This record gives sequence, structure tokens and C-alpha cells, in this order.
Amino acid sequence: MTETNSLSRSFLVGLAGCVIGLLLVARVFGMIGSDATNFVGFGEDSTRINEYAESKLGREVAKRPALGHDGKYFFVQAHDPFLLDPEENIAVIDRPLYRSQRMLYPLLAGGFGVFSSTMIIWGLLLVNVFAFGAGSFATAVVAERMGGLAWWGLAFALNVGIVSELNIDGAGVIATALAFGAVAAVLCGKDGWAVVLLSLAGLSREVMLVSAVGVGWWVWRAGRRRLASFVVVVPCAVVGLWAVYLRFRLGWESGANEAGFAFEPPFVGMVKALPDWLDSPLDMAAGLAVLLLLSAYLYRTLKSNALVGWAFVGFVPLTLVLSELVWTHYFDSLRAVAPMITAFVLMVFLAKESIRNVDPPVSGRPPVGV
Repeated sequence: MTETNSLSRSFLVGLAGCVIGLLLVARVFGMIGSDATNFVGFGEDSTRINEYAESKLGREVAKRPALGHDGKYFFVQAHDPFLLDPEENIAVIDRPLYRSQRMLYPLLAGGFGVFSSTMIIWGLLLVNVFAFGAGSFATAVVAERMGGLAWWGLAFALNVGIVSELNIDGAGVIATALAFGAVAAVLCGKDGWAVVLLSLAGLSREVMLVSAVGVGWWVWRAGRRRLASFVVVVPCAVVGLWAVYLRFRLGWESGANEAGFAFEPPFVGMVKALPDWLDSPLDMAAGLAVLLLLSAYLYRTLKSNALVGWAFVGFVPLTLVLSELVWTHYFDSLRAVAPMITAFVLMVFLAKESIRNVDPPVSGRPPVGV
């Protein structure tokens, strides 16, 4: 009965997360009208994709300044998620191999490639609203396993980085929700689900493989070596197999000119963003806040030894090598560390154990600091 009550509470938090997502969507609609293409992020300078979208929809789409945002790529991918006709669809995208690696979100939003263009526009939005609820549910389960109230699960839906992803039809909502679902699964003893959810998270955003490594490390230290191997190897293999498939569809030479645009040597992207920060106090404040979060997050993870901390600690070194494109604007820098924001809140308020007081790992049992 206790387990049932716990899941019921978490389910209510999940519903509240969905409601928050819907309210955020309604707020945008109230400000700029009910055209769902406002969320897709078509850009004024993205002429080729705009022409593609308008030919599919038979009408003009809402456009944002400059190149727009990620949603426009997922709109294209949703028409052909398995790249059966790459010349017709994925060819209009700037970095087809890189974009196609993130396949789960457009796959779901496009109904596995059968939805019409209008349905895809709404599908992109509704999948993320549902992911708001799913992520809140998973975070609520984690919070209760850490000894807190289920309502801490709203730290997912109220995460500024997650909200930013919703506003541009980004894949970060579903990717983060799946990763938190994997953490919840491990804490609940649902090992098979943890492996599946981490694999799906990697197919949503390949950087989520760092979560598989983090979870694997924590489980390994708990003495569960077999599970540790599965949670690392299987997601990496799934993402790798999809990458091989993409090269069959796009050509083995594809991607040769795509490497390096998202990552640079440590701190280089941040230094390059400094001149822009001087002209934008908000961007500077966000960038400095992210830097502060990195050090504070690492400290809290080592102190608490919480699984939710280790699951996303890989984002600390990853953030340091992000490119100038990410560091320049607060919108993007906060999205990049969104999983860490929610995990940090849980560790600060719920994880009280010091790593010095953690019992030695015993096979089949996690360390004290869950």
C-alpha cells in the first residue's frame, strides 16, 4: 500500500507538470497568437527550411530573428525519421548527420513518419508537454526515494532550462525526462527499465550518454557490476548502431565538415563569448551562474554521493568544452545544463549524507547516499 501511495503521489506531481507545460504554452499563445509554428523556431535567415516548411504546410510560418532555433530541424526530421528519402527531407538541414542522431523526439512527434505537416507542428509541442509531466513524475519518484516530498518533482517542470526547451520545440525536455526516469528506475530496482530509458535518452540527445556513464559508475561502486556494464554498454551500443545506420543512409563521408561546431577546447568558447557578454548583462549573469553551478554541483555530488548527482556529473566537463554559440546567449547556456539544475536542487534540499559516512558498497545494495 505504501508503494501504491507513493506512485499515486508521484502521478499527481506528473499531472501538475503537464498542467505547468500547458499553462506555459497558453501564455505564449496569449501573447503572440495561437499559431503553433511560433514554437518551432523557424528563423528569418533559414530560407531553405522556411521554403520547405511553407511548401509542406501551404502557408507562411512564424519566424524568429536570425537562424531561429532547434525545432525547425526536428520539423524536417519528423517527416522522414528513418531517412528513407534523405534527398527530399534531411538534405535541407545544415548538419544532417549531427541533427539526425537525435531521432526519438521527431520520431514521436511525427507519428513514426505518418503524420501530416500540420499534425507534426502540434506533435512537437504536445510531446514536450507530455514530457513535462513524465519528467516531473520521474523526479517525484527520485525525490521520495531520497526521503523528500513528491512535490519536489516540480523542480523538473519549473527548471528554466527545460522551459527554454519547450519554447523552441527542443529535444532536451524528453531527453532529460528519460534520464530522470532511469535514475528513478535504478532506485526502485527496475534495472531493465533503467537500461531502456538510458538508451532512449541517448537517442534523444547523444550527450545523454554521459548519464549512462554516471549511473554506471554509481552502480559499479555499489557492487552491482553486471548492471553497471549493461547501463553503460547497451545505451552506447544503441546510439552507435543508429550512427552506423545514418552513415548508410547519408553516405560514409557525411559528417566530415560537421565536427567541432558544438565543442571547442576547454574554456575557449566561454572566452570567445566575453565580448558579447559585455553588451548583454543578462547573458553574462547566466554564463557566470552556469560556471558557479559547475563547481557547486561537483561539490554536492561528492558530498552526498547521490545517484541523481552522479547521473549528470558528466555535464560538468562537457559544459567547459561547449562552443561560443552555446555560451553567448543565456537561453542556450541554461538549456545546456538543464539536467544539472534539477539534480542540484534535489541534492541541496534532500541529500544530507556526507560521502565520508557512506557504508562500503555491498552487492545488490546501493550506498547510503541515494
